[in-house]
Amino acid sequence: MDILSWLSILNILVLLFSLYQVSTILSERRSAYIILICMALVSYLISNIVFLGDNTLSSTIRFLNLTALVCILSALFSLIRESKPIFARFPPILSYLPFITLLFIPLVLENTVIYNLLLGTFQGGSIFVATMIFILNKMNKKESRWQISGCILLIISFVVYWFSSLTLVQELIITEVLLLTGILFVIIGTKKSKNKI
Repeated sequence: MDILSWLSILNILVLLFSLYQVSTILSERRSAYIILICMALVSYLISNIVFLGDNTLSSTIRFLNLTALVCILSALFSLIRESKPIFARFPPILSYLPFITLLFIPLVLENTVIYNLLLGTFQGGSIFVATMIFILNKMNKKESRWQISGCILLIISFVVYWFSSLTLVQELIITEVLLLTGILFVIIGTKKSKNKI
């Protein structure tokens, strides 16, 4: 087995643990934010399983990765909606607007430049929005220390992946380890903050 297969196995283990943690929150309290986070974790988990089984299915893996990012964007929109007072909330259907992009993604899966542009935009946008939300929650005296730490690790992972001059293997190892640690921190922070509600 090569290093990418071992990274995929590590991804699968961490994602299963994260999915278990989020499902315990979901059993206590249902919210669109938590359901969409579960969907994102499942989508990313399936893409890692597909990669481990047959890494030549690049279009399927790309589609599942973008689906996970769309779920994260929708989850963040839902979190923004839930954080507002009832009279100031936007309609719930607007939280699911990013799913419209899934209709057009099959058109660009084979074009690497456009796919990378979409991937970088979705990743950077979701990390930026999540960081802003968790910092605002911290300023409002809510528990979000773990989530902010996770977002910082995700930012470092994003910068290393898109802007570093390391070799491909070094870049993948660093970004995957930082990404998985960031996911764990965000999930642990979400569980701790939901338990205090």
